[in-house]
Amino acid sequence: MKKIIIISAAVVSILIAFTSASKKEQTGEIIDSCTSSETKKKCKQLLDPYCYDASKRSSITFKNKSQMKELEIPLYIGEKYRIIFSKEGLPQDVEINVYDHKFESKHRNLLFTSKDFPPEQKEYTWEPKKSKKMYIDYAVPPTNDTIKKGCIVMVLGYLAKEG
Repeated sequence: MKKIIIISAAVVSILIAFTSASKKEQTGEIIDSCTSSETKKKCKQLLDPYCYDASKRSSITFKNKSQMKELEIPLYIGEKYRIIFSKEGLPQDVEINVYDHKFESKHRNLLFTSKDFPPEQKEYTWEPKKSKKMYIDYAVPPTNDTIKKGCIVMVLGYLAKEG
């Protein structure tokens, strides 16, 4: 009888230890690297001589699979724009691509990519040649370590016409 109780206690102890360890993995502490308000201020300074128009903070939670986030940005025809992207608030790199059509379109053209820059670069300035709807895709790679969270800040400015 004592052997059965001892064995049962040992099995219960092992199960409790295993369950608590797997819960820690599942509910691991999320590391959020986003600093959007400070980043937005820096990006607004990079707009000069363009006037601030809008900004978008895109939150990203890294997972064990790759992800794609797409933003639609309407630009008014005849205006000149400057777009600033900042990856300062990301714990790992994310690829930024800008297209002229949605993800589902067969006829979309790549207009800008962060792949053309060194991986350690955090801010990107881009001035579109044409003003029309743009589609910004964030290609988020998978991660295997702790749960990571961050954000990309996009700031849009227009060139004021003198008149």
